[in-house]
Amino acid sequence: SVDPHGFVSYRLFRDATRYMDGHHVKDISCLNRDPAKVVVVDCRREAFCLQPFNGLALPRWDGSSDDRALYDLTAFLKSGGVEDVRAVLENYALEEDPLAAFKRRRSRLEEEEQQRLAELAQGKKPTGMFLGAMAGRLWARSKQQ
Repeated sequence: SVDPHGFVSYRLFRDATRYMDGHHVKDISCLNRDPAKVVVVDCRREAFCLQPFNGLALPRWDGSSDDRALYDLTAFLKSGGVEDVRAVLENYALEEDPLAAFKRRRSRLEEEEQQRLAELAQGKKPTGMFLGAMAGRLWARSKQQ
């Protein structure tokens, strides 16, 4: 089971889509939910074309038991803690693999934080940003990946 502990409150399937221009499209305007709290996950960007900043395009599952996309998605969603998911998802909209981009940004921030802590331990004034300021960079578009 994809969600054995029931963390996903509502799941919608093909019968809840609209058929437009040869594609099944997920239209969250029909959900009676706050769009600031809705994330549409699909492997096709066309599936959330009506609300592109509510969507997260994951690579298509190839059947491999090594696929970690749903685990990575969990880490991505847990790190959010934002009032409006669209602000976060917009920053990843142009990424070919948003979860890989998130992992790169997170790794970079962790390295910078470790460097800052090492500098503090040596009695040096830290050269980098503090973690609170750095955390916002997880959601900012990076110019260099």
